Amino acid sequence: MLPEERPDVPREAEEEETGRRAGVERRARRRRYRPVLPSIIMGNVRSLPNKMDELAALDPASAGTAELDGFYTLLRADRSKESGKRKGGGLAVLVNDRWCNPGHITVKEQLCCKDIELLAVSMRPYYLLREFTHALVVVVYIPPFANADAACDVLLSAVSRLQTQHPDALLLISGDFNHASPSSSLPKFTQYVTCHTRDNKTLDLFYANTKEAYHSLPLPPLGRADHNLVHLLPVYKTLVHRQPAVTRTVKKWSEEAEEALKDCFNTTLWDVFSDAHGEDIDSLTHCLTDYINFCVENTVPTRTVHGASPTASPGLPRTLRLSGSPEGEEESFCVWK
Repeated sequence: MLPEERPDVPREAEEEETGRRAGVERRARRRRYRPVLPSIIMGNVRSLPNKMDELAALDPASAGTAELDGFYTLLRADRSKESGKRKGGGLAVLVNDRWCNPGHITVKEQLCCKDIELLAVSMRPYYLLREFTHALVVVVYIPPFANADAACDVLLSAVSRLQTQHPDALLLISGDFNHASPSSSLPKFTQYVTCHTRDNKTLDLFYANTKEAYHSLPLPPLGRADHNLVHLLPVYKTLVHRQPAVTRTVKKWSEEAEEALKDCFNTTLWDVFSDAHGEDIDSLTHCLTDYINFCVENTVPTRTVHGASPTASPGLPRTLRLSGSPEGEEESFCVWK
């Protein structure tokens, strides 16, 4: 490799730029016009091969091309014989590569039976709020002839397993539920589809485990499909903006403050404490602790800090943002059934 050549390093693996001031609010201002949650297009399209041109036209990044390679990562759950149908069908999730690296996408669960078809996918995107460890997407199809109660039980079991394994994840459930309504089985989830998806009925539903997260807009059907598409736009307000700012007083430690505190301790007659309390260890410990705190209060300067509440930026041991994430993302991922 010549000296002037630069190695081919993935953008998400590059080191984060230095020289920027830290802080949750500053990071939020830098991403002011970017959605904090993924934007989603969902719908029952009946078949995909004959609709690839229209599908590509939904995203300006891939408009004018008949293929989606290089723009989306496709995850499929083809229909099996256990479904009771002879041909066709299945679930598919298209993930925008601008939103999540293909190497950070994992299929967590896949199920196909006569009552329900289910595909659960785990994603660790380039950027996600500190409130969530990662994103879990569950795609569901419940046939019209299925047992609604049995299908909801299977869905509830799968969601419960995912929540037990990943309690802090953003969990999204999308699907064509037909006559089944899992709202009673998922009391802690919010349903966001408010428009009709087939004639005057709302068969396609979308659930999330957080409130006030999305706003739904109807889109025309894809090709000759009998279901309208639904565009889920993120309207989520981050925790740091929902909670009021707080004012805290912190110690301003420095080498000068440490030296002054050492001088204070060196000039202290420690025998006075032991003589006054004798063999009472508990009383001696409390007295020494109060004296040390008194010295710190009078020696180390303090300053007032005005910022976000500690609960708005939990100190969880995780890294959710990789530097070098692509700019100007469109639909983060699309769900098709």
